[in-house]
Amino acid sequence: MSTFNNKSFWQGAVLIGLILLTRMNHFGDNVYLPDATLAALFLGGLLITRTSWLALAIVVAFGMDFYAMGWKGVSDYCMSLGYWGLIPTYAAVWGAGRWLAKREQPFAALPYATVGWAAASVAFVLSNAFWYSFSDKVDTLTVVEFTQRIAKYYTPYVGFALMYLAAAWLVVKALPKLNLGTNATSA
Repeated sequence: MSTFNNKSFWQGAVLIGLILLTRMNHFGDNVYLPDATLAALFLGGLLITRTSWLALAIVVAFGMDFYAMGWKGVSDYCMSLGYWGLIPTYAAVWGAGRWLAKREQPFAALPYATVGWAAASVAFVLSNAFWYSFSDKVDTLTVVEFTQRIAKYYTPYVGFALMYLAAAWLVVKALPKLNLGTNATSA
């Protein structure tokens, strides 16, 4: 196994593990950590060039959702046709990471934080737009009413993603000999 493939494997495994550990509760509670899926996908785009990793990460995230609903008693309220809008939403977050990876210094603080914030914000808008457009649970709400109801979730949704991205940035900066911020250009 080449160095790139070995490095990508372990980076991917850690990010998939992060999804597995945190996917039980969106905003966390006294038992579960907040969901790190957005941060894992962004970092996956930043560190791993293979789109097959994106597909695996989405399958793992969806698998955890179905596990949480089927065996952990988590509400299925968000399940509708709109749920499948998470596929393009997650692809957009991964794509933002890929875009940043192609910059000269992807882990420079300002571009990293700005693109991470923008990716999480776009994900918030996209995921809610898909759910509003294709869910049977909001058919009595206008776009304005729906926007007002979900606005309170923006800060934790984006904030927890940024919290995980900040932790990852600190790891990359604190452990430069691991060479986590260098990207391979092969596909």
